[in-house]
Amino acid sequence: MVDPLRRHRPFDPVHVAGIATTSWREEHNAVVDELVYQATADALRAANVNRNEIGLTITASMDILDGRSISSGLTNSASGGYLKDSYRLESDVGTAIIAAAQAISSGDVDIAVAVGAYNPETSTRGALRQEFLDQLSNLAFDAHFARPVGMTTRTSYGLHAAWAIEQQHTTLEELAELTSRAIAAGAGSARSMRPELASAQKILGSPPSAWPLTELMLPAYSTGAAAVVLASPARAARLTARGALITGVGHATGSYLENTDWLKDPGASTARAAASAYRSSGIGDAADTVDLVEFTAPSAALHQPLLAALGLDKSLTPEHINPSGGAATNYPGLANGALRLLEVIERLESDHNLHTAVAHSVDTITGTVVLDSTVLIVEGV
Repeated sequence: MVDPLRRHRPFDPVHVAGIATTSWREEHNAVVDELVYQATADALRAANVNRNEIGLTITASMDILDGRSISSGLTNSASGGYLKDSYRLESDVGTAIIAAAQAISSGDVDIAVAVGAYNPETSTRGALRQEFLDQLSNLAFDAHFARPVGMTTRTSYGLHAAWAIEQQHTTLEELAELTSRAIAAGAGSARSMRPELASAQKILGSPPSAWPLTELMLPAYSTGAAAVVLASPARAARLTARGALITGVGHATGSYLENTDWLKDPGASTARAAASAYRSSGIGDAADTVDLVEFTAPSAALHQPLLAALGLDKSLTPEHINPSGGAATNYPGLANGALRLLEVIERLESDHNLHTAVAHSVDTITGTVVLDSTVLIVEGV
């Protein structure tokens, strides 16, 4: 049965004309603009689009990660933005995809490119590299108002997990089992950074990261870039477009340190983003409409609250929830939103019994604090 609300879409659908990524590695031996260029060139080639046809490019990256001020001076040109309308967003590429889609939906342009890149500039390796990333995370908190001592992305995940266990919302053993299933789901994928199966016992025995979480309960970080070429329906008809439409978008930001929602209700921003996306897509009942979800849970303890925030925790079977394994198998930083989108597109194209999917991503620079969430509604064509 067709939901009657779907007859009135506030958001005009946008076609995914092309999408491409670089390889995913622990660290690329390349500067960020080289990765952006590679992903963008491959996406344009896949869509059969010439650079001169681009109306807008939007890059998602951060100076603090790129290791240079105003790094968009390099990346905007690499994304096809030379002598074009172009700008940079310091957030997950999901926000860039939303901005590009809105520009097309409003009629401003016919073709737009959104690119996300993540390859932190550091000469350190192993544990020292993680310490460097923790330092960058701490710097991202607002020192003028909060000055949190020792607060990092990993610390926030550990604090939330400890609170969830203390409140008897879950147990450490349940988190380990959940992680084991996620790693197994993505083990056969060439994109997985954790290709080997891991039992719950192995996960509990992996190196401690942020008590009570162990290393394997946190994202499988990778580096690389991803580019998405979007087109209006009229323009997509003349392209080799992928079999997917973006029919709704939503974006919201979470609370700051003085509000305890970041600890007790980390799914708040995801819930607001999802509500906006469902409304713009004309979806009245997500549980009755959505067939597949690829969402981003940066820790095992965040899996249930974020899935519930999307309104999909009771309606989908396990094989339709993060079939790629999600962030437990590959989390490419600011490029994550495009990877989640690619995963749902490939499944919509390969399984015609699936019609509507959700791609969800979060910006993890400050962990659960000020959690920036994006939600895309994707439909197969």
